[in-house]
Amino acid sequence: MRSFIKTICLSAFLLVFVATSYSQGGTVTLQQDNSPTITFFLVPHFNPLFGLGYVNPDKSLLEVAEGSQYFDEEFKELKTTPSAGKVQARYNAFFDEMEIKKDKEQGWINKYRHRNKIIFAEDGKAFKILDADPRSDKNALGYFEVLLENNRVSLYKKNVKKLSVGLENSPYMIPVPEVVTEFQAEKTEYYIELGKNGNALKLSRTRGGVAKLFGEKSDIIKNYMKENKLKVTKDEDLIKIITFVNSL
Repeated sequence: MRSFIKTICLSAFLLVFVATSYSQGGTVTLQQDNSPTITFFLVPHFNPLFGLGYVNPDKSLLEVAEGSQYFDEEFKELKTTPSAGKVQARYNAFFDEMEIKKDKEQGWINKYRHRNKIIFAEDGKAFKILDADPRSDKNALGYFEVLLENNRVSLYKKNVKKLSVGLENSPYMIPVPEVVTEFQAEKTEYYIELGKNGNALKLSRTRGGVAKLFGEKSDIIKNYMKENKLKVTKDEDLIKIITFVNSL
């Protein structure tokens, strides 16, 4: 594994902003019956290391990066209405976008227009669009994988990737070090939604932090987690915890 002497973690937000700016004027929206809204896109040749002397007019850093933007690169069929026809999708864990393919056209779902749950036909895995920004005048819509749905408290998880960009370790910077880019998985984060309000509330990675979210019932919930040796960083344990919360 090559080592970095300088690393810059680029957020998907920054690159999405650039991609959106780049594609203005060339964006096409397709709406057919009840099928998802598709916004066609082109990732620009964005180069945050230009100031360090990196120039590559043929490929962007995204194109030369090691690893993948996806946890699963295969397009898989979605559950849709008969009138929508066959629609396939894959989740882009770097951009936090749902890319779709319909016939010969490929793009991503415009989540500001299409807020329905995305369900894959093969394994039933579902993603819901939620707002992760608590401010009423702002929104940060993203895709959250459904673990448990309930009218009181629902549970979700989020797996994303970051792009690490840096320079290969080279003594005295001679010769000029090679630019190294790599997609890396972040730690899984868990979220809850209260009363199906459309907002994602991030869970603490400690039992006490999770229990505090439920006010006067926090002691009961904390004792339940302790007695059953449940961890707040495991899918199956969190499902048990939130199921217990909903029973109170």
